[in-house]
Amino acid sequence: MIDWVDSQGRSSRASSAQSIAVSSEVTERIFERAPRQLRAIRADVATGKKVRGFPLPASLSITAKSNWEDFTSPEVVAVLPGSDRKLAAEHVVLMGHLDHLGVRADAKPGEDAIYNGALDNAAGVATMLEAAHEFVDSGKPPRRSVMFIANTGEEYGLLGASYFASHPTVPADKIVGLVDLDMPLLLYDFTDVVAFGAKHSTTARAVAAAGAGMNVAVSPDPMPQESLFVRSDHYPFAKQGVPAVFLMTGYANGGRPLWQKFLGETYHSVKDDLGQAIRWDAGAKFAELNYRIARAMADGERRPMWYAGDYFGETYARASRRPAAERCTLTAKPVFA
Repeated sequence: MIDWVDSQGRSSRASSAQSIAVSSEVTERIFERAPRQLRAIRADVATGKKVRGFPLPASLSITAKSNWEDFTSPEVVAVLPGSDRKLAAEHVVLMGHLDHLGVRADAKPGEDAIYNGALDNAAGVATMLEAAHEFVDSGKPPRRSVMFIANTGEEYGLLGASYFASHPTVPADKIVGLVDLDMPLLLYDFTDVVAFGAKHSTTARAVAAAGAGMNVAVSPDPMPQESLFVRSDHYPFAKQGVPAVFLMTGYANGGRPLWQKFLGETYHSVKDDLGQAIRWDAGAKFAELNYRIARAMADGERRPMWYAGDYFGETYARASRRPAAERCTLTAKPVFA
């Protein structure tokens, strides 16, 4: 288990309780002297029959050995100060994670052993840096301050983002909105994006406006079973009440088969390197889109807000972050090629 510990020795985990997983063979042994065998119970469940609980006449002994090892892995943070006297204390965050899975331990001599993470997620950090350049090169400072974060430890449980969200360098209530850049698939000329989290807050309006200005549609989640909104670095901030959005390039214009191939053959493997047919023009387009989204959030009259009655807003946000606003309707129609 890897976790962060703050200067007071406190961990991000509320409990030190441990859990284990056992094989089917061990589970069947636990049921050997039970009133009913495991296979019979599973057969009942499969046919929809109700199963009543009963005590298991078995015990399980576990021996565990733990080692404690301290190491550090820094976050990289920069701030572009806002120009509006009333809004400059508020911060919009643009971020990506700068880490991956290290070196493949079982590689044979001569085999590629490095998990480079070119698209997951060097591409996200590069997008963030290009958006930062565009803020500066525009010659127009944002009204709100914009914070740029390269997170560590995402692949090991969103650790860097979790630490920063719990120990921000500015007052927590002054982080007002966030755009997370995680694994844009830059292998085709994308014509739509999926904005995970946009349906929960007024960040949807910034995404819709930026996309419309570039003829980029906003499509619904094509893989809701993956629950991606709770699986990337924006989520620890959402749990602190910050309206957040996470963009990926969409399934249109040939995106679907490329996404399926990437996830099936390249994702979290040594193949995610610069040997892929990366479309640098698509990277520039994605950076421009995210700049426009962040610019809209930074310059808007109102800070991003959760929609009234939204689960995440009601669960995690202060009342001041819940608007009495109508939900944004995204009019762009997705086209799945």
